[in-house]
Amino acid sequence: MSAMDRTHEDSLTERYRELSDDIAAAVALVSAKRGNALHAITVDSFLDVSYDPPTMAVSIYGGSRMMETLETSDHYAISVLNSSQRDVSERLGAPGQPLYGALKGIDTFPAPHSGQPVLTDAIAWFELRTTEVLEVATHSLVVGEVVSLGAGADSNKSKPLLRWRKGYGTIGPR
Repeated sequence: MSAMDRTHEDSLTERYRELSDDIAAAVALVSAKRGNALHAITVDSFLDVSYDPPTMAVSIYGGSRMMETLETSDHYAISVLNSSQRDVSERLGAPGQPLYGALKGIDTFPAPHSGQPVLTDAIAWFELRTTEVLEVATHSLVVGEVVSLGAGADSNKSKPLLRWRKGYGTIGPR
């Protein structure tokens, strides 16, 4: 590969990072049990894939502890954060999170089918059964069929926590 080709790739990667930060995205936690430990990370790259059957996907860095956890479990949960949960997002989004005790001090309850941890104050939550894992570049797309779902007690009054341009925000009332 010539130096010119490499320069193009570097500038394409940097420009992609810059422009992809312009995509506003809801912030959520992906959580699962690893043995007896509750493990969770902050994500903003998740989506609903299908309504029939209800299916979602989340992108997880392939070499992460969370991906190792998801490989050992048939189920996981996605909890969509409300705008007052920025501290939770920052805490669980920081690099080098400990494998044990990540959810200490955060109110959770066990999802009905698998017992995966769900945030009590989430705007919405989804318990998923893993159906497929696709390796794409440095990440894995973990696809799951929704087996249960719900909303936090104040979800009708809550605003979502959003990421945009490396910062946090929200939108107006429903």
